[in-house]
Amino acid sequence: MFGRRVVFGKKQETLSELKEAVRAAPDADGAAPTFHKKQWDDPRIGSMLRDAGFAPDDERGIAPTADNRLAVFAAANQRLQQRTDAFNRDMTARHGHCQAVPFLVIDQKIWDGPHGAFLYAQMGLIGFDEWNVMMLAGDPQTTEACGLAGHPGFLPAVTQAMTEHVIGWKAQHDTLLKTFGIPAGGGRDVAHEHYEMERDTLRREIIDKAGWMKPRIIEDLLRKG
Repeated sequence: MFGRRVVFGKKQETLSELKEAVRAAPDADGAAPTFHKKQWDDPRIGSMLRDAGFAPDDERGIAPTADNRLAVFAAANQRLQQRTDAFNRDMTARHGHCQAVPFLVIDQKIWDGPHGAFLYAQMGLIGFDEWNVMMLAGDPQTTEACGLAGHPGFLPAVTQAMTEHVIGWKAQHDTLLKTFGIPAGGGRDVAHEHYEMERDTLRREIIDKAGWMKPRIIEDLLRKG
């Protein structure tokens, strides 16, 4: 239970690869142009770009957007570190000891995998935010002092279950895009009131599912602990 610690602060590997693999050289006026046609035609890179919400010849498909996303994730990670430090300080003041470690319900493997882009590009979600995080004990002393379930490091069954949910949510979103005639890659003129409402409902379903999972994960960990 008190196995491998989850290490936060890593760059999102998929986006890092994306930034390095597809960055185009700046043009004469210093602005980064859209990605080259050969990059869109590449099965791996083109698919990754579309999944990340870029579109050929669209102003959102320029390199600074990838940089901005990396900055957003880094800021969210920093906020998580700050919340963790504050949680540990407060619990230590109350119980004398606390070394809690964040656990992601939709874990890093999913965010860095082929379905992660759907969550952050289409749903506007970030895994380091509070909706997806719960604090678990990083050592036996914390469980004893604070009553927190021990951090398992990684729960394959939860990852599998959440991966299946994400695949289902992505399929629902793809259906929405087809229903409202919106290109999968998005674009500047995709605003549609009913689509936005349906997407927000789906986004709320994802957040609520993560919240529903938290007490069940804790109950299972305490039972096995």
